[in-house]
Amino acid sequence: MTQPDYVPVASGSQLREVEPLAIPESWTPTRPSELAPLKVSAVEQGKMLGTPSPDSGFALKLARIRVHKLELAEGEHLEDVERAVSAIAIKRASFFSRAPVIYDVDFAVALLGYGEVDIPPEVLEHRKAVVSGVSHDYFKMRHLLEAIGPETLAATSVEADLSLW
Repeated sequence: MTQPDYVPVASGSQLREVEPLAIPESWTPTRPSELAPLKVSAVEQGKMLGTPSPDSGFALKLARIRVHKLELAEGEHLEDVERAVSAIAIKRASFFSRAPVIYDVDFAVALLGYGEVDIPPEVLEHRKAVVSGVSHDYFKMRHLLEAIGPETLAATSVEADLSLW
């Protein structure tokens, strides 16, 4: 039932006219940290520069889930393995221009040979040398990532092992 005209209405209770919103304009990546698809080739590339990927911190969370289930060899530290696995997962995800997913972490675990039961002693020693100290030494981690080529990153986790790099 409508209210008669002679009854006062509080200002907050009055109906207001509808104001239509304008149609938004198209969005373009203009902030300095965003890479437009056409400008990715213009990004400076070279040794020790890395490759950006969206939401790369998620790889560390995924790596923690997987690494806690692994059996580490004597002399290997959980922090080093977590950092190495997450860094390789981030590199693989950025190779495909996407955020890291659990399959990238599985790829990194397989690449480092953690999924294998009978790992040869020389491969185990190579893995220990490569992974040892990665969590505390940025340049060691960068050298680890520089050793992994695009052909290796394009492989599936079934094909991945230490012999690829």
